[in-house]
Amino acid sequence: MADIAIAQNDNLEGVKRQQILDGAKQCFLAQGFDGASMNDIVKAAGVSKGTVYAYFPSKEKLFEALIFRDRRNQAEQVVVIEDSSLPVEEVLRQLARRLGNLYNNSETIAYLRLVIAAADKFPDIGRAFYEAGPAYGIAKIADYMQRKMDDGSLVKADARLAAMQFVELVQCGLIKPRLFASEEISGNYSQDVVAEAGIALFLKGMAAR
Repeated sequence: MADIAIAQNDNLEGVKRQQILDGAKQCFLAQGFDGASMNDIVKAAGVSKGTVYAYFPSKEKLFEALIFRDRRNQAEQVVVIEDSSLPVEEVLRQLARRLGNLYNNSETIAYLRLVIAAADKFPDIGRAFYEAGPAYGIAKIADYMQRKMDDGSLVKADARLAAMQFVELVQCGLIKPRLFASEEISGNYSQDVVAEAGIALFLKGMAAR
């Protein structure tokens, strides 16, 4: 019975933490990091200020936890190798499509702007974003590429560097125009055009002859 009670309490604690993070997300996305106050977050989360501080000692640590949660959840959904037995080109195409959808997501752009604005003063926020999202995704893609190098599908190279280059190629021209609100002068290349061009260029250098 004691074990059941502990498990129920842990679950309740987890739900309360997520409630706070969800309320904080509303405030940060609507008001920005500097604009959102702990009082705003308390109201949005529907909890007491004491409860918020019991979980997070500061607004910075709350934002850091939110960034890590949301970016890791997103990365786990986007960077998925559904069937590694498929031709490399098709696996890369599936990855490129999901990455393209990610870069065209308005919430992704909003988070990027928030993190860039806060990271200089609070570097832990920047690290949380990078480790939970980009670094996690690169590691997963690098692991796949290493296996394809080992079986002769790709030429031998630094798998992590290859993964980073692939990600850059398939998002080239997609994210920066949106990040800087300059889509009207970006050329308006579609996700598919960018993805196919990036995959072709990547495989030109990496596909085994």
